Amino acid sequence: MTATKWEVRRAETTRRLERCALELTRDRGFDGWTMDDLAAAAEVSRRTVFNYFDSKADLVLGPVHENNDELVAVFVAGGPTGHLWNDVVHTATRTVEEEGADDVELAVLRRKVIVSDPKVIAIAHERFEVVLERSVDLILQREGQAYGVQRARLLLQLLVTIFDAAVANASDVTRSMTDLINEAVADARAVLTS
Repeated sequence: MTATKWEVRRAETTRRLERCALELTRDRGFDGWTMDDLAAAAEVSRRTVFNYFDSKADLVLGPVHENNDELVAVFVAGGPTGHLWNDVVHTATRTVEEEGADDVELAVLRRKVIVSDPKVIAIAHERFEVVLERSVDLILQREGQAYGVQRARLLLQLLVTIFDAAVANASDVTRSMTDLINEAVADARAVLTS
């Protein structure tokens, strides 16, 4: 399906706002800039900023998205492949693609900001815990309670580590996030089976 001009413009403005917010955070720290500073840097009105994002955290970390009900249903039912690890990777990768988080250059900048600003680290950790608990619940719905919370958490923490490695090692920002993730997953498989 082809995007309309409005959808293209909205996506471009969203990316510009995110990039400017990340650059401001990198240069001044999370608390070192205002929404007015962001509006000026992105060359938009303050109102536009708030039409696109609810908070500074959403600008810097990306907005918190709801689960895709169709993806979740397929996953909980045991799909799409029937192998838990492959299905977790598939579902997470599809989620990244659908949320528009596939801009590698932006992901690299976001990672640099997250690891360098204590306030952003704290906010990212809070968000991670919420997503982790939701995801653990989905794994237990699929695999049963006997699978265990600790095992499900470990599986998801490994996935996050692999995704982080994909971004941290992204020397070619023209590649897709999906390619980088798949390469990092392959490397992890090789390390864990050697």
